[in-house]
Amino acid sequence: MKTNEALKCIGDKEFLDKIYQFSYRRCNTSHDAEDLCSDIILALLSALHKTESVENFYAYVWGIAHRVYADYSKKRNRIRQAVSIEDSDLLLSSKENEIDRFIEEAADMEQMKKIFAEISFLSKAYREVMVLYYVDEIKVKDIAVRLGINETTVKQRLFSARNIVRKEVKNMNKNLSLKPIELSFAGAGDPIGNDPRSKAERILSQNIVYACKDEAKSAKELSEELFVPMPYIEDELDIQVRGENGSYGLLRKEGEKYIANVIIVDNNRLDELGEIYTKHLDELALKLKNHLKENKQNFLNFPYLSRQTDLRFILWTLISESVWLMAGRVDDILEERFFKDIKTPDRKFTTVAIAIENGAACNARFYGCDGNSARDFCGYSFAFIRNMYGRRIDKHFSCGEFMSNDEKVGLTLKAIGGMRVDDLTDSQKEIAAKAIECGYLRKTGDIIEPQIVVVENKDWDSYRNLLRGYYDSIEHVCNEIASELHDYMVSHIQKHLLNEYKAYNELVAGINVLNDLIEKCIAENILTEPVNRIGPEGVLLVVEK
Repeated sequence: MKTNEALKCIGDKEFLDKIYQFSYRRCNTSHDAEDLCSDIILALLSALHKTESVENFYAYVWGIAHRVYADYSKKRNRIRQAVSIEDSDLLLSSKENEIDRFIEEAADMEQMKKIFAEISFLSKAYREVMVLYYVDEIKVKDIAVRLGINETTVKQRLFSARNIVRKEVKNMNKNLSLKPIELSFAGAGDPIGNDPRSKAERILSQNIVYACKDEAKSAKELSEELFVPMPYIEDELDIQVRGENGSYGLLRKEGEKYIANVIIVDNNRLDELGEIYTKHLDELALKLKNHLKENKQNFLNFPYLSRQTDLRFILWTLISESVWLMAGRVDDILEERFFKDIKTPDRKFTTVAIAIENGAACNARFYGCDGNSARDFCGYSFAFIRNMYGRRIDKHFSCGEFMSNDEKVGLTLKAIGGMRVDDLTDSQKEIAAKAIECGYLRKTGDIIEPQIVVVENKDWDSYRNLLRGYYDSIEHVCNEIASELHDYMVSHIQKHLLNEYKAYNELVAGINVLNDLIEKCIAENILTEPVNRIGPEGVLLVVEK
């Protein structure tokens, strides 16, 4: 910058205001500030007249300002030789306070970025006073009034915060990045209004929860580990502790630190964990095959509301329950034999998480089962429908959807007992075509009827009990699984989450066991092999007139 251009800048009101602010913050009275401001302007004008150009105007200005202030202080004998710890942080010489110098040297943008970045990583108490003092330029006494604390506390926080920033800014070569972790959640029970997973959809949320998997950490420790500014960390911690319903979050607070409130299993451990169940697959499939053979007529003669002739197709609606009930029996054994003194959480919904490295494929071979219900729908006082989904089949719907809005389900209910195609309206014929395509309905001659399994609500328990003899035959398998699983749990579940052992068992039983049992049963011709990904397999409709 040429000298004449620099002289024009000095006449700018905004520039003069900055010089006055610099002076006022270093003086006891406005009169002293005006004197110091005048001395700085005079020194600056004198220096500019002696040079032809200035390479870095603001750095040049603040350098002169600090030298003038140093001389001014010596003349007035205003620098004390000894100061207390609580006041020493407020002596604002260029030598003693790097932060002020960096902030005032506006031309050094990289240094300013470092300063403000480090301030953002401070805890809320430190961050507040730093922002109010340096950004808003509010005096210590006014900060004390605004925050409802005394001036000494403000000074102490400024002193501590400055030391932290000075130390960090010198070593600040970090890149803003997160751990490459994604959490895949699975839950059991009724999630409505009680599902903490809904508050952890962002990568930041998931990485904070994962960082607290094994040990409690403070907001500052998380900020430094993930290199994310403190305001974001603090906001996320508050959200994750509350969860969706205010009482069940993915994190819990221990003093001033936070730790995971749900069990998290690393993706690379899933196969080893699932092996506790899957090594029994051959025996389970054989026991199931024998039970179906011995009880074939009981299955085929059950009072279905839809015509069923293939035992292998019927089993699709019970195969998931066979695993759930086996896992339930393992739960009972764990509770009776191993965890008598541990009380499980009293809530309607629990969740667990699988931690997957960014870009990696999830090792879980997962099948889910979602259901919805309605009352006074299509001539029935109650209707419930559920569908399986996983490796071989896709879901028709998810939990929480309004069953009464599904025209295909509505027509399927009306078709119980059969409907003549000629009796359908044009719009119903279009819906029927879609319902046939997705497997809800089938057409036999000029009659449409449900293809999926339909039972009455009063017979539902009896239907589920068709596998009772199978469960009795695998009791010894359940005991072996419970014993091995207990040893694994004690070694791998964090102590503060050991009361979540039933949720852990649900994860173990759900991630690979159902999928592998389905594949085994298809290979053994115990289950039909689905023709399409969207079809009738695993869809069960329960109704009450």
